[in-house]
Amino acid sequence: MVRYSVLYVDDEPALLEIGKLFLERSGALAIETVSSAREALNLLGEQRCDAVVADYQMPEMDGIELLKEVRQHFENIPFILFTGRGREEVVVEALNCGADGYIQKGGDPHSQFAELEHRVVRAVERRRAILALRDSEKRYRALFEGANDPIFIFEEDRFVDCNEKALETFRCTREFLIRKTPWDLSSPVQPDGVPALASAVEKMQAAYSGQPQFFEWRITAPSGKRYDTEMSVSRLDVKGPRQLQAIVRDVTARKQTEAALIAANRKMHLLSGITRHDILNQLTVLQGNLEFMRERITDPVLLGYMDRQQQALGFISRQIAFTQDYQDLGVRAPDYRGLRECVAHAAADLDARDLTLVSEAGEFEIYADPMLEKVFYNLFENSVRYAGPAPEVRVGCRRRGESLLIVVEDNGPGIPAHEKERIFIRGFGRNTGLGLFLVREILLTTGIGIRETGDPGRGARFEILVPQGGWRVRDAGA
Repeated sequence: MVRYSVLYVDDEPALLEIGKLFLERSGALAIETVSSAREALNLLGEQRCDAVVADYQMPEMDGIELLKEVRQHFENIPFILFTGRGREEVVVEALNCGADGYIQKGGDPHSQFAELEHRVVRAVERRRAILALRDSEKRYRALFEGANDPIFIFEEDRFVDCNEKALETFRCTREFLIRKTPWDLSSPVQPDGVPALASAVEKMQAAYSGQPQFFEWRITAPSGKRYDTEMSVSRLDVKGPRQLQAIVRDVTARKQTEAALIAANRKMHLLSGITRHDILNQLTVLQGNLEFMRERITDPVLLGYMDRQQQALGFISRQIAFTQDYQDLGVRAPDYRGLRECVAHAAADLDARDLTLVSEAGEFEIYADPMLEKVFYNLFENSVRYAGPAPEVRVGCRRRGESLLIVVEDNGPGIPAHEKERIFIRGFGRNTGLGLFLVREILLTTGIGIRETGDPGRGARFEILVPQGGWRVRDAGA
């Protein structure tokens, strides 16, 4: 049982003794007794007590004077006046000086001390609850004012409080803000295209019903400056009128940077598209002229030069095709893509009649860039190019712990040990040197790894490791 320490002050030793016996019977209180107010003050200065019970009429310093001293030096200690004096003016003075209760002596000791114990316990617990509430309010206020983001408090649909960061960010005074509605300080139409009034009412009603809200919001400050913000709104469970707390993050600078990047990317894409188109047109002219020259030239030396020119033109064409693929990488958001479909489409696009494909991809879906199909296309193309006259590719997958392992292996000559990492470097290889570089780049956009683990002379073997959270089984959830 909880024990509270109580200082009992009375100039009657016999009453102190009997009172201590009664008050300690239940085990809820531990009683320390002194016979004068001076002793009580000295003891309070030396040790902690949860409450004071004092007689009124004592020599040198009476109970009211002791109460005044306690309130001056130990203001939070509950104080119960326990006296035989029943004058009304004593009771009024005691309560005016901050006493927590008053009990008159006399009658049945059992009932009297039981009532006294009840009063003491109730006074201590009430005082502790008040202190806890004050501490909680102080901590909340410290967090409220120390927050790095503006915070607003709504009562029903109006501002009733905000922190200093809100005033600093939006450059207004507290007097200007209080009692205004959110739509008074918002752009007429919000980022979702809904009028501010309708959107605010809808979101506040949802928050009051217990559903926290997170959304973009556009604020127009008193200065006329517009702010793009991200707002989190939740209900405050407090007594009295309904309240909401809104935490606001100013993302204006971020939005401006994003808009600038989007505009720059759009210009770069437009420029590269135009440039690529013009280069391809000139390549077509060159290839056409080479064909005309072949019809008129019979010198084998010159024809050899023309063959090398034709090879260079093919290389340039493949380089241009790569720039198109690389430009598209990361443009669209990643999503879950069926592994079996990606493998099938890649093989179909390759259109290699002599390729034998054995696919055991199962019903797995991979969270990847939309160009995932290009990964398998490039791997299959390498097999067709290097695996000999009857290329065979096998695709399988299995779980490895919480990850998913996809294996693509062929029956070709394999990769020499000293080249296993170099094959992913841009420009390495006998063709363009870009295919496997693009494969790794596509996979890395969503944290998927790839490595070559085959035995030289026994075929290439590529292991693609999809991390936990980056794959799922179709129709079985994430």
